Amino acid sequence: MDLRGATILLTGATDGIGRETAGRLAGQAQTLLVHGPQPPEAVRDLVAELRSRAQSPERTIYLQADYTELAQVRRLAAEVHELTDHLDLLVNNAGRAGPGTRTVSRDGNEVTLQTNYLAAVALTESTLDLMRGRRPSRILNVASATHSSAALHLDDLNLERHPYSPVIAYSQSKLALVTYTCWLAARLRGSSCRAVSLHPGVIDTRLLRTLFGMGGDPASRGAANIIHAATAADGNGAYFDEQRLSRPHPDALDQEVQERLHRVTQDLLTPSR
Repeated sequence: MDLRGATILLTGATDGIGRETAGRLAGQAQTLLVHGPQPPEAVRDLVAELRSRAQSPERTIYLQADYTELAQVRRLAAEVHELTDHLDLLVNNAGRAGPGTRTVSRDGNEVTLQTNYLAAVALTESTLDLMRGRRPSRILNVASATHSSAALHLDDLNLERHPYSPVIAYSQSKLALVTYTCWLAARLRGSSCRAVSLHPGVIDTRLLRTLFGMGGDPASRGAANIIHAATAADGNGAYFDEQRLSRPHPDALDQEVQERLHRVTQDLLTPSR
C-alpha cells in the first residue's frame, strides 16, 4: 500500500511511538488527522512541526478526544466524517498502561480495556464506511507481544471478579484487540479494505517504563514497524511481530472466541447498558 497522497487517521499521536510515526507520515500523507487526549493548545508545537513537513499544511489537523469517555470517541468519528469522505489508513495506536488499582471509566468499563480496546473498536466501526470504497485501505491495530501470555476473560472483561493488576489489564486489552482484528479481517474478506495488527517492538516509552520499569529501543524503531505494517503486501488478518509475520495467541484465531468477544464488546459499547 502506497501512503503518498493518502488520507490517514493516526490515534495516540502526541507521545512516544505515535508522535514519531506522525512525523514520518507528515511528508507522505495528503491529509493527516492526528489524535490525542490533550487540549489543542498543549500540542501546538507538535502540530506546527508536522505542518512544516506536510504536503498540504492545512490538511494536517489535530483532533482531541479522551478515550475514557466513549461519547468523545463518537464525537471524534463524527469530526473525521466532516473532514473527509474517505480514509486510506486508520492506525489505532492510542493506548495506556493499566493504573495501579482497578479504575472504572465514566462508561462503567475498566479504563485500560476501554482505552486500549473498546475505543479502538468504536472508532473503527464508526469510520468503516470511509474505508469501504474501491481504493485499497487498511486498518492497523497496534497491539503488544504481551497479548500472547494473556487470558481473555469473556465473562469478565472488566476484571470485576478476576484478579486485577496493571499488566493483566494491559495484556488482556491487547489480546482483545488482536482477536477483534482477526474477526474484522474475516468480515472484510472480498473488499478492498484490510485489517492487520502489530507488536511494534519493545520500545522505550512512558508506557513501557510505567508497566515494566524498563527501557527499550528508540521510538523510531516502533514507528518504522508501524510504517512497514501499514504498507506491507501481506494479507488481511496478518499479525506482525515488529516486521515479521507471526502467529498470534490461539484464542485470536478461534472463530467461536471471536464471535463471543464481538457480542460482549457490542454490549459494553451500548450506551444504555
